[in-house]
Parts: sequence; C-alpha cells; structure tokens
Amino acid sequence: MSMDFVGSPNFSDRSLPRHSANGRRSRAGSRASSFDHRLSIIAEDGNVQPAKPVQTHNRPFSRRFLGEPPRYTNGHRPPQYTLWDVTGPKGEKFQDLRDNAYVARRGGWKRICLIALVIIICIVALVVGLAVGLHKRSSSNSTPASPSSTSSPITGPFPAGSWTFTTFLDSQSAACTSQNSSWKCEPAVTYASSPTNSEAIFNWIIDSTGPDLFTISSTGNPFAIDFNNATLSRVGSGSSNERYTFTTTVQKVVFPSLNVKCYYNTTQFTGDLYTKRAKSYPPNSTASATSSAAAAMASNGVGTAAGGAFANWGFAVDATQSVGGGQDVPACYNYNANTGQVEDLITTGYTVMPAADFCSCAYKNYDP
Repeated sequence: MSMDFVGSPNFSDRSLPRHSANGRRSRAGSRASSFDHRLSIIAEDGNVQPAKPVQTHNRPFSRRFLGEPPRYTNGHRPPQYTLWDVTGPKGEKFQDLRDNAYVARRGGWKRICLIALVIIICIVALVVGLAVGLHKRSSSNSTPASPSSTSSPITGPFPAGSWTFTTFLDSQSAACTSQNSSWKCEPAVTYASSPTNSEAIFNWIIDSTGPDLFTISSTGNPFAIDFNNATLSRVGSGSSNERYTFTTTVQKVVFPSLNVKCYYNTTQFTGDLYTKRAKSYPPNSTASATSSAAAAMASNGVGTAAGGAFANWGFAVDATQSVGGGQDVPACYNYNANTGQVEDLITTGYTVMPAADFCSCAYKNYDP
C-alpha cells in the first residue's frame, strides 16, 4: 500500500541523477530526519503517532551530565545500584564530576568548601553569641545579695556603697542602770586608756533609693548593733560640716555574767558620716592622705577595697548608742547557757533609774 502526501516530495521521481548507494542512503536519512520534525507518521490502522520531541541543549546540568533516567515497564523492576554506580551518557562515573567544566567555571571544589566553611563559622558564632546573651540576661535577673553579704561593693551615687568605718571607743557611761556590769561598750577600753585596744570597726552598707535618698544597714558585728534600712539625711549641704546622719532604735543585748542576759529594748543608735571633715584615726592616716582619699571618693562615687568587698570611708564619722533610765531598763533574765534559753525575769538587785540618766557608748575617728 502506498500513500502520497500533499506538498511532499515524490520519492519515486527517477529523473534525479544517480549516485552511489551510500549517497542515496545519506540523502534519504536527512530527508527522513527533516520529515520527523514536520510531519507525524500515519500508521495503516489510522492512528497518528506523536512526533518525536525536539531535543534541547539547555537542559539542567544533572540531566546533561547523567543523561535521561531509565524507564521500566510494570513487569520489570529497576536494578539495585548506589550513588557511586551512576554513570553518564558516555559511561563516566560520579567521580568525574570533580573535573566537570561546569563546576570548574564556578571556582571548583575549593570554592564550594570555602563557602561551606564560612556558613559553619557563622552558625557557630550565632550559637556562641546566643549563649553569652542568655547568660548575661540570667545574671542581671538574679536576686541581689542581702545587706549582710560582703560579696562585692554596691555601686551608685555617692555615698552609696559598702563601707568600712574604723573608729575608736571615745567614752562610755552606765548611768541608766543600778548595776554597772549590766551595761557594756565593746571593746570595753577607751582611747584614753589604750589607742590601739580601743579600736572598733563597723561594716555598713548604704543603698541609693532615689535622687539624694539613701538608706543604711549594718552587717554582722561583735557590738550587738544591728539595724536595717535606716534613712540617711544630709545636713549642712555644701558646708565644711556637711554630713549624712541617721537615727534608729535597736535592741542592745548585754551578758553581765554567764547566766544573766539583759535587754535594752529602746536603745537609740545615731551616726554622722561626714563628707568633707577629715579623719585622724587610725594614727597612721595623715591629714594629706585623708584629703586625697576624700577627693578620690567624691569624684569617683564609690571606692574599691583591694582584696575585699568594703572600701575604707575616707572622712570623719561618729556613732553613739544611748538609752535613758526607766522601768525595765534593763530587763534582765536568768539564762541557761547550755540550752540558750531565757528563763525567769530577775526582779531583785535592780533599781529603776531616772529617765534623764543615760547609758551610752560613743565612737568616732577624729579629734581623739
């Protein structure tokens, strides 16, 4: 059966010149190839076969190098293979990718490794930065130390900070009680008796609560002087006698003997912290050294103690305990030293003294 196509050349034309058999086959192949791009083949049963797709040269790199994936019918499974078994259209292995011109034009494997290294460094830096940031945030949200802590000085506007006040016991009086032994002032020796043995050191903490607003608290001490958040008030601002002063009520405890414990429940404790007046105690602190320390603290706000948490106060200071006579001044009890328990109130041997008669302990660090 023969079929003629409209507009197509007549293959039965014998007027063409004769050539060799190879030439005829070459021309026939060229014509057939050109027909494949223009016309579809009509089979004898009338079905039209689809035209062969035009091959393109801008396919993705993976297909250009590895070729088209194999197709399998339902009756056949693909063979088992690994990545290293993959071959290209010319039989090249995966290893040949290293020498491929496409990769070489973009810097080769060295450039790819360099980019990967930069990405890894960025990730590590991000993780480290995040960890440090979280650590700092956690530290800033931690609970502050209690007033009795000596971990580090408190920073803030002067005079806020953790300060050491080195004083001496200047005077003492037991006029409020009929039993002189029931009132004691540590270290029980005045400066007039012994300048060295009369030394008394206090560690106090000053907190800033607002503009020119401060409170002061004691720490553990052998003088039984305990107070917390007493208000500091500035007096004589700008004068040579400028100072911060406070007054608070404390409970003073005295042991006249091993089996007696006395309480002075209404003891007044007052303090004056001078900001310009020079100190003269301890004896090795000269006026010039004191003036230099004062200037440094005034300019820097808070001093830093070498090897410790408390800085030395560079100015004059005085502190006084006092209580007037009256009922239950003092209130003394029998005391069981073994159990640490207070027992019966002692009602004999003590006479109530006038309110104008004061018991006192006076400390300072200037004009001995």
